[in-house]
Amino acid sequence: MEELIVWLLAAFGCSSLLVMIAERWTNRTDSVSELPYEHYRLLVHNSEQVLERVVRSLLFRSYWSGRPIRITLIDDGSDDDTKQMAAVLTRYPYGHFLGDAHDDRTAGTIVIDLREKKEGA
Repeated sequence: MEELIVWLLAAFGCSSLLVMIAERWTNRTDSVSELPYEHYRLLVHNSEQVLERVVRSLLFRSYWSGRPIRITLIDDGSDDDTKQMAAVLTRYPYGHFLGDAHDDRTAGTIVIDLREKKEGA
């Protein structure tokens, strides 16, 4: 019985070591940080109804394409909950919100206008 326990502990230790080595090897060969960002500039004004859906769609697309993104929110004086939603979205781990609009690794800027149409316009 004692031999079985020793063998089980040895097998567990070896498998843990192999998992750790494989994890370090994959992190070392991961070149995501070297890829250029896709930069999205979202123009928002009273856009609380669509902001979260658009940001989550962009992040989903980024996740599946394997390309990092940068999202810059440009608020045009919203008086609804757009600012609070933007503050919540800054906690999302895959995008950069309300950040600097200039980045050397930016592949190009895609502007998405989410501003609510003003009455009389």
